[in-house]
Amino acid sequence: MMKTNKSKKVMVAAVLIMSMAFSGLASAADMKTIKKDGMELVQLRQAAKMYDYSIMWDSKDRSVTLMYMGKMDDKMMKDDNMMEDDMKMKDDNMMEETMMPAGKTIKLWIGSKKITVDGMQVNLKSMPVIHEGNSYAAESVIEQYMMPPMGMK
Repeated sequence: MMKTNKSKKVMVAAVLIMSMAFSGLASAADMKTIKKDGMELVQLRQAAKMYDYSIMWDSKDRSVTLMYMGKMDDKMMKDDNMMEDDMKMKDDNMMEETMMPAGKTIKLWIGSKKITVDGMQVNLKSMPVIHEGNSYAAESVIEQYMMPPMGMK
């Protein structure tokens, strides 16, 4: 009986540690998605909110522009208590580089596989779409261009 309780405590502790370690992944998994042509598409508005981007719709050319607002590193420090005051990096530029997403300005056109990331053209495997009034793009857009390199929320 004693051995079972100890095993349960160890299992609960392991689950708690894993949930804390992968909290960014859990929140990304909560985003609204749809399947289109076998690809998982993520709602851009939710991704923008999660990763601190502003989002603008242009009805003339049916495009979505995402602009990084630069708050992610401060928010993460407060939310996750990542570093104590005495352990903070002295070089602010180094901190910003590790926490910055790959794309500060991302523009996607509905129905086109071409997007721009900081002015450079990129080709996607699938086109962004509109579904029930919301724009969706491939999960790879979020993972490659919107998430910070460390994969944190």
